Amino acid sequence: MSVSESLRPSLVINAAVMSTVSTVLPGFLIGAMSVQVSQEMGVSEGVYGWGLGSFFGSAMLGSVMLGRLAQRIGPRSQMTWALVVSVAVQLALAATARSFGAVIGFLVLAGLANAANQTSVNLALTQARLPRLGLAVSIKQSGLPTATLLAGFAVPGLALTVGWRWAYVGGAGFALGALALVRAALGSLPLSSSLPSSFPATAQAHPSAPAAAVPESSSRDLFLAAAVGACLAFSAGSLNAWGVGSGVDAGLSQGTAGLLLSFGAATGITLRLVGGWLSDTMRIPPFTVAGLTAAIGSLGMAALAVRSPGMHVAALLLSFGGGWIWPVFTNYGIVRSNPRAAGAATGVTQMGVYVGVFLSPSVTGRLIESAGYPTMWLVVAGVTVAGAALAIRVANRF
Repeated sequence: MSVSESLRPSLVINAAVMSTVSTVLPGFLIGAMSVQVSQEMGVSEGVYGWGLGSFFGSAMLGSVMLGRLAQRIGPRSQMTWALVVSVAVQLALAATARSFGAVIGFLVLAGLANAANQTSVNLALTQARLPRLGLAVSIKQSGLPTATLLAGFAVPGLALTVGWRWAYVGGAGFALGALALVRAALGSLPLSSSLPSSFPATAQAHPSAPAAAVPESSSRDLFLAAAVGACLAFSAGSLNAWGVGSGVDAGLSQGTAGLLLSFGAATGITLRLVGGWLSDTMRIPPFTVAGLTAAIGSLGMAALAVRSPGMHVAALLLSFGGGWIWPVFTNYGIVRSNPRAAGAATGVTQMGVYVGVFLSPSVTGRLIESAGYPTMWLVVAGVTVAGAALAIRVANRF
């Protein structure tokens, strides 16, 4: 029996989504609960931004090394220990973090667990030989806005009732459930990156070929795509980091601002799934679609500069609706253009995404501190327009 025959696609996809949500949730929780945590720890937005960046900064630094490790020990093993680390870190943060420095230390560890998990999830989806890999990847990509949705609900549900620390206890419980599902759903995957028996005979005859393959896209094109990802991830990270704080500053209550973040994330989830469903049949270059949707999202980000509760609600939903769809199309474009070396190609482009998400909280936090939310959102909108324009410019290369 081949690997693909012994795995249930629905269980594999569910395990991938739950695992993705579990390890990225700690980074999104710290953004959603910025008001409560910064008040308790007594830190400014500029300092708090470094705490937000620490999670994605460690993921950025560890991604390449941990991706190679996943190839050696197999996705199931790496997903297992990544989830175990995530559980332990979240419980330790909730129980022992009494200074913002300690919070940052725990977030660094959580970011490494996230990097380990994301690389192994992608490998698991490839090894599982799913019948519609493109749709499966888009469903997996919905795990990131799902984490934002949960983080938003955690504000009124936990942070404002029993305290923000209990949100991390809940996150640890979610990760435990994901761990159980991963162990059950991925039991038949290879223990290393060796090709399953269902792969074509030509691939079996040259098992080292995928590792040695060179991306069809030039290094210059891949770095341009990475620059697109850095710009658009900068804006996406800003929405997650300051969506709640900006809403409170505009006049919304903390609970309402948290729920709005969840509704915005739900919009992003829905449109990512729709985009993934349509991507295989679109005739328009994927990067063009990514650029056009990001440009629409930039209008919402610019409108967030207006300090009005009603405008903030409408603008945030538009920002999430247009500004969070692009990863489906950029990833599809890169993989489609580099079928023999998709891992190597996306390794370059994903680094750009991590750079953007890492820089976003610290840069925007300083902007809020020095010039206020309106200026910060206008800068974010400008970066988004730059990323959208670059995406459209390089679209014919992918």
